[in-house]
Amino acid sequence: MPAYKFRYFERTLDSVLGQTYPALELVICDDNPDGTIAAAVERKRVDARFPIRYQRNPSRLGELGSTIKGIGLAQGEYVKFLHDDDVLEPDCIAALVRAMQAGPDVALASSRRQRIDSDDAPLPDIPATSFPFAGDVVLDGPTLLSFLADHTINFIGEPSCVLCRRQDLLEIGDQLMMLDGRVIHWVGDLALYAKLLHRGNLALLARPLTRFRVTQDQFSQAGRDRPGIGDQGHDDFRRGVRAMGWYRGDGDVRLVHVTPLDGGRAEPIDLLQAIQAAYARGRAQLALRDWQARRQLPPVQRALLDARLADLGGGARIAVLLDARNADATALETSLRSLLLDGAAFATLSVAVLAAAAAPAWPDPRVRYLPLAPGEEAADRNAALAQLAHADWFLCAAAGTRFCQGGLLRLVLELAQHPQCSALYADEWLALDGQTLAPVLRPDPDLDLLLGNPLATAGHWIFHRALVQELGGFDPDHDGALELELILRLFQRDAGASLAHLPEPLLIAAPIDDAAGADARQRAVASHLQARGYADATVAALPGGLHRIDYGHALQPPVSIVVIAQDNLPALQRAVVGLLEHTAYPAYELLLVDNASTAAAVGQWLQAVAELGNGRIRVFALEQRVAQAEARNLAATQAHGDYLLFLDADNAVIQGRWLHELMNHAQRPEVGIVGAKGVSADGSITHAGLLPGLLPGAGHAFAGEPMAQAGYMGRLQVAHRYSAVSERCMLVRRALFEQLSGFDAVGFAEGGADVDLCLRAAALGEWTIWTPEALLLQPAAAPRPQSADDALLQRWLPVMAQDPAYSPSLGLEQPGGFKLGESEFSWQPLSWKPLPRILAHPGDAFGSGHYRVIQPFQALAEAGLIDGVYYARLLDPVEMQRVAADAVVVQRRIGEAELAKMERMRRFSAAFKVYELDDYLPNLPLKSVHREQMPKDVLRSLRRAASLVDRVVVSTPALAEALAGLHADLRVVRNRLDPRMWGDLAAPARTCAGSKPRVGWAGGASHTGDLELIADVVQALAGEVHWVFMGMCPPRLRPHVAEVHPGVDFARYPQALAALRLDLALAPLEDNLFNRCKSNLRLLEYGACGYPVVASDLPPYQDGLPATLVKNRFRDWINAIRMHLADAQASAAAAAALHAAVRRDWMLHGANLQAWRAAWLPD
Repeated sequence: MPAYKFRYFERTLDSVLGQTYPALELVICDDNPDGTIAAAVERKRVDARFPIRYQRNPSRLGELGSTIKGIGLAQGEYVKFLHDDDVLEPDCIAALVRAMQAGPDVALASSRRQRIDSDDAPLPDIPATSFPFAGDVVLDGPTLLSFLADHTINFIGEPSCVLCRRQDLLEIGDQLMMLDGRVIHWVGDLALYAKLLHRGNLALLARPLTRFRVTQDQFSQAGRDRPGIGDQGHDDFRRGVRAMGWYRGDGDVRLVHVTPLDGGRAEPIDLLQAIQAAYARGRAQLALRDWQARRQLPPVQRALLDARLADLGGGARIAVLLDARNADATALETSLRSLLLDGAAFATLSVAVLAAAAAPAWPDPRVRYLPLAPGEEAADRNAALAQLAHADWFLCAAAGTRFCQGGLLRLVLELAQHPQCSALYADEWLALDGQTLAPVLRPDPDLDLLLGNPLATAGHWIFHRALVQELGGFDPDHDGALELELILRLFQRDAGASLAHLPEPLLIAAPIDDAAGADARQRAVASHLQARGYADATVAALPGGLHRIDYGHALQPPVSIVVIAQDNLPALQRAVVGLLEHTAYPAYELLLVDNASTAAAVGQWLQAVAELGNGRIRVFALEQRVAQAEARNLAATQAHGDYLLFLDADNAVIQGRWLHELMNHAQRPEVGIVGAKGVSADGSITHAGLLPGLLPGAGHAFAGEPMAQAGYMGRLQVAHRYSAVSERCMLVRRALFEQLSGFDAVGFAEGGADVDLCLRAAALGEWTIWTPEALLLQPAAAPRPQSADDALLQRWLPVMAQDPAYSPSLGLEQPGGFKLGESEFSWQPLSWKPLPRILAHPGDAFGSGHYRVIQPFQALAEAGLIDGVYYARLLDPVEMQRVAADAVVVQRRIGEAELAKMERMRRFSAAFKVYELDDYLPNLPLKSVHREQMPKDVLRSLRRAASLVDRVVVSTPALAEALAGLHADLRVVRNRLDPRMWGDLAAPARTCAGSKPRVGWAGGASHTGDLELIADVVQALAGEVHWVFMGMCPPRLRPHVAEVHPGVDFARYPQALAALRLDLALAPLEDNLFNRCKSNLRLLEYGACGYPVVASDLPPYQDGLPATLVKNRFRDWINAIRMHLADAQASAAAAAALHAAVRRDWMLHGANLQAWRAAWLPD
């Protein structure tokens, strides 16, 4: 251990003393000057089970010098490095020694490492810490060396991570971090590893065995944060490897030979790609965990929920049957700790632990143990149910399952609000390897998906206990699939009407082995089909625990296939010939409709086909071209079949039983419409059902995915319900089609008639089913025009936003769908809406966006005055409907695309709409960097924006006056400071006697003209004051400014401004209409920091705040500054007065906060 810093040393030392490897010695070479490390060593020495050899360096050797000295003092066969702020896991050394002994060619052993911060909290992986392998491996030294010479990524680890042989280090000598005679800076550890890899291989372990600390007070980390700081060291390393002759130039150096540590064949791995993929996976996991972490109720909302439960007579009484018969104590404790939470909402939760024998009591009265002798699974559960008379509801889970607090809160409330349901299921997470999360965001009750993929849909349901007991409990004939069989019985009882879905992750559970219980699940599904009257039904098992169901219909009703021809003769010929050649279903007729084709060859070919059809083919010609929907309606009037199959001419039939598969579902009494699976020539999905709210103009589920993929929840491989399927291949029961009066060809002449038809059928209780077993070759569909989208939104917006086939937690903006959406959009725990819900769109993530939107929103939400969400991107109408806002706040949107979105917002959203503006955009200063970003006619854009909202809110009376006439309801809400950021800033320490006073300015790139006002002042006073600038400093002024601090992100801005420790702050303001409309924000910020201020005597600063106001003249600025500096006592009094005024009148709380609420909501 090369030691120097004491701050973390004891934690590091404790991690060494706790090692399980017995044959240790600890060598410490200490550079610490104050004796704290020596004292700590002496305190700990008495508890050590091995020798500690402590050496105090007479003069400071540095980290490398201490390391070399320690190697010389060491006596062990192996050397483990450890720096004074890192931490080893207890079995770290034991595991690394075993890895070194895995083979004679291993010269270096390391493991994955976990980055931690100054408080020991884990930090996210960077590319270098992302583990690129599935398990423990050995990497070939020579090929790895060549890789590092081209791709200098230290995925091996810092010195604290590695172990090697002492003899190798002794032979390397004092050139540990040198190559070809040159010291390698910043990546010196790689220089050492290169020398070892030249001698042998690297053993790399998958489990994190070292916690590597990253803090800003580390010299190395501060360096890493400076762009380009390590470039020279990287270049030197790469040159050094080549100069030593260790680089192989032949072949792809990204390919490194990798062998499993426990034996096997070496395989070439593209290491760069593997690292990048591991990092991407890690980022995705981080996003998933962040998504879940956001689903927490703040205290004020917890109070509202508790009150709601009290109004409902208390929360639902739920018992969790926790099966611990095959679990260890840790798994059980994990589950119990996630369930036994504090608070009124959780008081009605209880846990029944199913154990093989009596277990030690858990210290919580909500836990009881039910020792059950080994027996039949159903009998065990029924016996447990008999002892749960105190609970109205129960769910079954295995010990080790972790419950999500947000899910539990919503579950307790949901059951209290809907006590009439017979069973309910929620969403969940799968812990694929104990750590990797995969979301299972289920649709609303879907019998077909339940039958086709019970593994993803039949677990962790919450059942009404009394009803289950009334139905006889779990069925002993279906051990291995008890929940599935019970759910199917409940479906059978009332066609699923009393089943409910809570679209919220409730728990995190390990995936079920699809082989376990496979036969039982198949029998349960078959039994259910028998009970529904399908005596000849068969259930075929597919990979992954999926099922394909053949309902075994005895009849083959006649089908009329309608194909509309419209000029494209080659496509028409392919469709018709393929259909006639491949279709095995016997009972069909083919209706070919010529929709006034301009090419005479089309009509001629159709007539020729009809003559060859032996009556099965009929041809109709329309004299005038009509919309596709109308052409289909006309053809339907001529059909003879009991079912109508609308098939576009660009489809190609490629399998014999495609129509059998469609009719397999169409003949079910609950099914009205069926769609097929469409794939393109390259094997990608073109139709797998429609999600009407997805991506305006598209809406195709899984579009572009490979056809062989299982899809989200297996939905590309099993038949299930959708809200709509495409008219390009749509099978409809003829009686239903006539009941619905066919396609609405008037309302949807330009598209969308298929969605409309399916939704009208659903309103009658008819199901739309998509089946993957009917396969067609089909090109990708063209997007719907916006006019068709608008027609759908006008009629079906609420239904499109709450699509039962698509979880509200899934986003609507990604092609193909089934990607996680923004957590805040779907996290709506206050479902009874006790607070007004606001959707706010800040114009930026900087000062203006924070002061005018984000901070008022956050403060209102924390005070319990509003609910809602803020988000930068303007939402489309379906997304807005999902958010269900009462009011929408839009800040400073003036671009054409955003104004178009605002127009759709106006048309389709009933929410109260507010336009927020804090600058006079028509008159930006000539020198403003933002001037070029404005539209040419910005005033016209502002008028258009104002015409689309119900109110305009501005920041100052002057701005309101300048914009007079823009809107009938124009209100002023002044900028305020958020007390969370500005309320507790320490008063600055004044300049020491004899030092130059610190005079400064803070601002951004848009203030060039303001700074030019005082450019001569800065130059003139450079000998008298210590100039301090933050954010921007023009080149002309740089020679006169002593300190220039870069801009910081907004969260750090108040602390950074206060840290300037100014004796006097300046607020120059160029005199123009734009600036006259600005707010006093800079004055407020300076005042919150306790600075006295000299400012331009212009309207923004003429609020009566105690600051020195001056005309924008050189002599006035000079005199005011010197006046302040000449009388420190008076200047301090002015600072205190300004500070007090800001704290008293200008903070974001009380009436100031209520003003924002009033401005954003209707009167």
